[in-house]
Order: sequence, then C-alpha cells, then structure tokens
Amino acid sequence: MAISSGSSFPSGVEFAYIPIDLSTIKNDDALACAKPLPLKLDKLIEQNAGSNVLFVSVPGAFTPTCTENHIPPYLDNLAALKKEKNILTIVVLSANDPFVLNAWAKFLLKDAKYDAAADLPKVVFASDPNAKFSQDNGISLDLSGAGFGLRTGRYAFVVNADTRSVSYYGVESGSGVEASGYDAIKAAKL
Repeated sequence: MAISSGSSFPSGVEFAYIPIDLSTIKNDDALACAKPLPLKLDKLIEQNAGSNVLFVSVPGAFTPTCTENHIPPYLDNLAALKKEKNILTIVVLSANDPFVLNAWAKFLLKDAKYDAAADLPKVVFASDPNAKFSQDNGISLDLSGAGFGLRTGRYAFVVNADTRSVSYYGVESGSGVEASGYDAIKAAKL
C-alpha cells in the first residue's frame, strides 16, 4: 500500500546518509565527507517519540528549483518548524548518492538563516537509493528522457512518531513548489 494522508508509515524503510552537525556545518568543507551510514527509519521514528518527523523530497541536489526555492525556506525556518509544528527531525530526501547530498547540505546550510545555538530540529540529507522508496509509493519521477533516470519526486509528508501515521501528504503535480513547500507545512494541521 502506498503512503498517503492518514496511512501508516511502512516498517523496514532504510535510506543512506552522512551526518551533519548544525553547530559546526558553516565551517565544514563541502568537499570533505565521511562514510555513509544507514538511516533506519523505524529507529528514527522511535527516537522522535512525542513529535513529528518531516520528509521533504526533491528530484535532485544542486538543481535550480530544489536549491533556490524548495529547501532554503525549510532551512531558514528550522526553529519555527520545531516550535510551531513539533518537528524534531527533517529528512531531505533525493535519489542522489549520500556524498552529493552531504556536499549540497553544506552548501545550503552555509547560507541558511538560523541560529546554531537555538533549539533546532535535527536535519538529515538522505539518499533514497535508486528512488526505491519513492517508486514503491508511486511518487517517483522518470526523467530518463532527459538523461537523468529515475528520481524521487517532489513531495513532502509528516509522520506522527507516536502513531506512525502520515498527518500531512503533499505531492507536486507540476514543476512548482506548492504542496511540498514550507508554506504548505506551515499551514498544515498536524
């Protein structure tokens, strides 16, 4: 069963990521990164008990819409997401490999407007290898015609960590950022 608003988040989902630290990221070298680690979502959701986990998916790191319009508003409003929406972890998802996503995270976070000393949610830039999760849930994007292959679609959803239910689900039907953007999450009743 594909995820949708009100559905239960599936068990056994795993992504790959390279950890980032918001308190030091502005000084990190974008070209240096560690070995990717597995991101087991069952464990991540369990660790976020009493809160929400936000997933934001983009078709590709370093692409114009994703880099200029989609992800920056989330990063500029980290404190508000935690305070107003009880979001303790934000997972930015793409089919790109973890190394590319780590470099993109460092690039975006260097310019993001947030106070590293503030009480912020954890931010994870994770790889959906071969867009498998997205494909399994009918939210992938086939850009083979443009030479980019199968990608994660542009979408966002929020999982209540206590119930594992999807409390918000927005998928873009075109190339814009509306249902998956920061303003949609800000307006959502979670």
